[in-house]
Amino acid sequence: MRRFGLIVTILTLLVSSFSAAASILSDTLEAVLESDDNFYTETQRQKFPVFGMFRQTYFVTGIPTNMRANKHNTDVRFQLSIAVRLARKDNVDILGTYTERAVWHLYDKSSPIVENVFNPGICVYWYNNPKCDFMFGLSHESNGYAYSESRSANTIYAGALYTVSQNLTLGTKVWIGYCEKLKTMPSWFKKRGYMEFWTTYKALDNRVRLTALVNPSNYFKNYNVECSASYRLSAKGTFLPALFVHYRHGYCETMVDYHIYQSFLRIGLALELKNGYNSSIH
Repeated sequence: MRRFGLIVTILTLLVSSFSAAASILSDTLEAVLESDDNFYTETQRQKFPVFGMFRQTYFVTGIPTNMRANKHNTDVRFQLSIAVRLARKDNVDILGTYTERAVWHLYDKSSPIVENVFNPGICVYWYNNPKCDFMFGLSHESNGYAYSESRSANTIYAGALYTVSQNLTLGTKVWIGYCEKLKTMPSWFKKRGYMEFWTTYKALDNRVRLTALVNPSNYFKNYNVECSASYRLSAKGTFLPALFVHYRHGYCETMVDYHIYQSFLRIGLALELKNGYNSSIH
């Protein structure tokens, strides 16, 4: 009961904090995002604004579903992902991207952050036609540790987004790469795989978003799977807080323990940019 009460208190504080932060961010960046060139409306061609969300941005807490939950394996996970438009030429955008994610053992003794992964990159986004977009990019991923716990990987990727309807989007991405610390993560790409497929469904004027992702690994012998659902708490504003539920099972939950199968169900809050591509790119 104490743990449940602590989780409820944390989520209540997060709702208040996210709402306040969203209001401040919305007012601060309104001048940057208000023009048609910098920020599109729902009826315009959906292109990246000057500043936006790249992947999902969230703060969640949850429990493992493949073992008994306790204070050592119940954790908090948060991710921040942004994109800045560096240049635009006709139907091509060049984006600088940055994603940071962390796993925090909040309920364990001393509440350590067990991993913090930094993922900068650059993405060329081609608006091929109203139905199909393509992306090409470079990405570096590192946990910032030293010696035996050091993990880093570099990838070159290509992907596509296909708009089936106003509510439904399909996506795929393939990549190749290499690990700088091959001795500490010899089977990273075997567990991570070389491709993924996802779909995003939006409803209730984009307030509800459902996403499912499948990532084949180990030469299609295993599958890393992610499912998420979000509900925006407000229909107005630029940055919108949303209730967020996330489930994942498979390998590569963290870079340190990438070779260990893990399964987690988490709930918390996400921060979404109105009309942004967040929740559509992975």
